Amino acid sequence: MKAVTVHRGSRDGYQVARALSEAGLLETLVTDLYWPGDRPWARKIEQRVPGPVRAALNCRRSDGLPSRAVESCWFTGMAAYLAYERHWLGFDGAREAVRRCDGALGRRAGKIARDRNAAILAYSYYGHTAFSCDGGGQPRILFQLHPHPAAVRSILQRERRLHPDCAVSLDKEWELALPEADYLQLVSEAAMADHVIAASDFTRSTLIDAGIAAERIAVVPYGIDADRYSRGTRTKGPHEPLRLLFVGTLGQRKGIKYLIEALGLLPRDAVELTVCGRAVDDLEIFRRSPARIRLLPSVSAEGLLEAYRNADVFVFPSLAEGFAQVILEALASGLPVIATTRTAAPDLIRHGREGFIIDPGSAAQLAAHIEEFLRAPEILAPMRAAARRRAEHFSWGLFRREIAKFVGGVLNPAASAGLPATDRDVRTAVRV
Repeated sequence: MKAVTVHRGSRDGYQVARALSEAGLLETLVTDLYWPGDRPWARKIEQRVPGPVRAALNCRRSDGLPSRAVESCWFTGMAAYLAYERHWLGFDGAREAVRRCDGALGRRAGKIARDRNAAILAYSYYGHTAFSCDGGGQPRILFQLHPHPAAVRSILQRERRLHPDCAVSLDKEWELALPEADYLQLVSEAAMADHVIAASDFTRSTLIDAGIAAERIAVVPYGIDADRYSRGTRTKGPHEPLRLLFVGTLGQRKGIKYLIEALGLLPRDAVELTVCGRAVDDLEIFRRSPARIRLLPSVSAEGLLEAYRNADVFVFPSLAEGFAQVILEALASGLPVIATTRTAAPDLIRHGREGFIIDPGSAAQLAAHIEEFLRAPEILAPMRAAARRRAEHFSWGLFRREIAKFVGGVLNPAASAGLPATDRDVRTAVRV
């Protein structure tokens, strides 16, 4: 048996579909825009377009995923891209366009699975329509991209009550912004699935709290191409500020206000913060702060790599993340990480070795651990080395192998003796 998988965009660099393809388990990937760079005519086009266009096209493909294994819904994809990425319809219009695109992709995947008697592996946001159309005869697997939406909604609602001044960014989060009918469909996805894959223990815990049986959940942390990230060569001078780096969407879901408050608890000239990410607020919270902050709300890929190289410590006080790939990127760049329990930090780092794990919403804890680097700067070098070693363990190759093992066990249980089939087994296999 094989599986149809479905998602919009270049989600996770197409690693899940590639894992299934390499294992001979992929029926097809249903997506919006996939560039067939392995076709002769596509290569000829690439030779004639400017470099930035060529790079953009190649962001929508994977060398390990042949285009014959992909069904692209180009019209649906372009409509969603123009609405959401180009902001032509405003937030409400873009939200509706994206939900229509997601629904169309899910329905297409479900119908293919039904017609070909295949299983479904759907990412979050596509599961409800895919599972509703697949006929229900074969296994349904959900890749739970974010923590369970009920948990995220509760977290965000509490945050909105505590900090109404942050409502602008919080109200744009999907769990609060979706119409109630769409939100309830999103909540139903995990319950409709026979098995759920999560990338972090935090996501797993939210699923269990929502009533999903633990034995139905596999935790497989993401990977990274560590070779793309060079360990920074910066050595902090005795009179230089500690350079902190934050990368992510500039909104309160990422704990931005707590980060600013933490800086206010430290000597102004002792730390310098660089912020990289897309702004969803008006950035006034940064401008009001007397701390030394450098804002890079729109940074190129090379500029981001340079920001990682030039930093001393990575800070990520997010309130709710399904994983947070930026943590792995920081580790690969040789940066100690300070991040919260509601991210993949507990899966990726050992407290006090590659960084520190803090409670969400605690500016005091964040400031205290930053201060450790100020009091004892000699700990930076060994923690930087440990961070890089840790990142090298979490390769994309390992991720693909574990995905293929788990999905293979679901699709062909009689042929999967000895392969990880439970959450505990999978996590043991991928963790050191």
